[in-house]
Parts: sequence; structure tokens; C-alpha cells
Amino acid sequence: MNARGATSPGSPPGNISHTFRVRYAETDAMGIAHHSSYVVWMEMGRTEFMRAHGFTYRELEEMGVLLPVIELNVRYRQAARYDDQLRISTWVEELSRTRIRLAYRIERAPDGQLLAEGFTLHAFMGREGRPLMITRYPEAWARLRSMAGPSDANQT
Repeated sequence: MNARGATSPGSPPGNISHTFRVRYAETDAMGIAHHSSYVVWMEMGRTEFMRAHGFTYRELEEMGVLLPVIELNVRYRQAARYDDQLRISTWVEELSRTRIRLAYRIERAPDGQLLAEGFTLHAFMGREGRPLMITRYPEAWARLRSMAGPSDANQT
């Protein structure tokens, strides 16, 4: 179940939200979501964020641009449980010619309870494994800048 373009309290304008349920395989014997599941959900959030903006990871990779995670942070607030309906909101926090930082907010959808928040920092990398300046790919640069929104003062 998706709610594209929806905003949630605590998330900046321009975020994209994706709604899903905690699957049994993502929980421990007590029915509590394992801490590693949040990292997978963040990946899902960023994939859906890009897709909602009309630009998929696959298209970026076909251009020759890869986005390895070089830093990841999750701050856990409350536990998610099996079958909880969750909403992950994703937005661009920073964008430069060499990196992009995406922020995430994970809430229980029915009551808006904050469960976790965090970020991933990605470097732009070519297929040969070397860092690159995304401006070498004008179409990708333009699309990523549009995702960051006109008010992102951190674009350089």
C-alpha cells in the first residue's frame, strides 16, 4: 500500500511516504521487528522515493552511476511489531556533486508514533568502482536536483 507524496508530521515538505506491513520474517520470537529490518526498510524508502520522482535506481545504473552507501545511521525510538502498518518517509537532506544524503522517518501509520529515524549517505561511483562527479551525467544531475527541491540550500 503506497501513499506517494504524502507528508507526515516531523518530515519536511517534499518527502515521499511509502506504507507497508511488518512481515513475520522481519521479527524475532517475540514478534518484534529485528533492528536490521529498519535498514532494509530505509532501502525500500529510497527506492520508492526515486520511483515516485520518475527516476529509478535501474535507470541511474544504466547510465553508469552507482550509489554505494558510505554511512548509515538509525536511531530507534519504539519497537515495531509483526503486522504493524508502517509508513516510511524519505527526502533528500543534502546533495552535492559527489554525494547524496537521504533522511528517513519510520512511523506506525495508524497513530503516527515515531519508531525510528535516520539517514544514509551515498557516494556517486562509476562502474569501475571509482568516485565520480554526478555533473558528468547532466540528465541524472538534473533529476536528482529536482528530487532535492528548490529550497535545498545544501546543493553545490
